[in-house]
Amino acid sequence: MIQTIKYKCCGKIFAACREPECYTDADWLKNLKQYVQKGHTVEMRESGDVKFSNYECKEAPKPEEPNLFSQL
Repeated sequence: MIQTIKYKCCGKIFAACREPECYTDADWLKNLKQYVQKGHTVEMRESGDVKFSNYECKEAPKPEEPNLFSQL
């Protein structure tokens, strides 16, 4: 299973983490908490059923996202 985070207004997936790491990775859990506080949705999906999408909500500006590669 994959834990996904979806934009609150358009429902498009913008982040994902697989089990069991989604329950133990400190950085993921920290970011997950922040996204939930902003109103984004968390959902569990089958491993082969995750497709990332571009932000498409025309009613609200694009939310700020962390650069996932900034720590490399």
